[in-house]
Amino acid sequence: MSLPVPSSAHSPFLSFHSRLSRFGSLASTALAQSPTSTVTKIASEKFQMTEKQGRATEISRRETEIMRAELIADEMASAVRLLGGTGTAKEQNWRAARATGLTQTIIERLRWKKIKRIPADIADTVREAVHQHNEGSLTRAKHELFIAQQKNAVLAAKLRAIDPDLYRAEIDRLGRPLSGLGRDADFPSRKDAT
Repeated sequence: MSLPVPSSAHSPFLSFHSRLSRFGSLASTALAQSPTSTVTKIASEKFQMTEKQGRATEISRRETEIMRAELIADEMASAVRLLGGTGTAKEQNWRAARATGLTQTIIERLRWKKIKRIPADIADTVREAVHQHNEGSLTRAKHELFIAQQKNAVLAAKLRAIDPDLYRAEIDRLGRPLSGLGRDADFPSRKDAT
């Protein structure tokens, strides 16, 4: 199997080739008997995947970036509508511009998704304005709940003064925590406080 190497030709390549050819037959028989190589060979023959098949299941970086930009555009459009409140689109844009400190043109372009890749500073400004809007709404809700509890306490006291036996059910109902607000745990009722 090995080629005879003339003694006069002693180049590094030829000496490497002669060593390889001497041990090549032993190495190939050892690899052929190895179970790993057989399994690998069968698997590579049966389950070959083309290049297109491998890429079909994964999303490319470009597509991921495009989807991310679209999600941010959707978020900004809904944020402008939230900050604008009720009214016409022009009034909503004006209120959102006041809340964010951005120009009406930028707000209008955000609302109608005209900006394809929204800069991070604009997105952060709008998110901060939404956060402040939500904090203000929560503060208003807490205040309205406090006022409703105070009204209920005053009404219960008046009913108690008139006839406690006749109005017992109404007094008990007014003393219970207000339901339907979803935040009863955050606002203890008057019974729990005393």
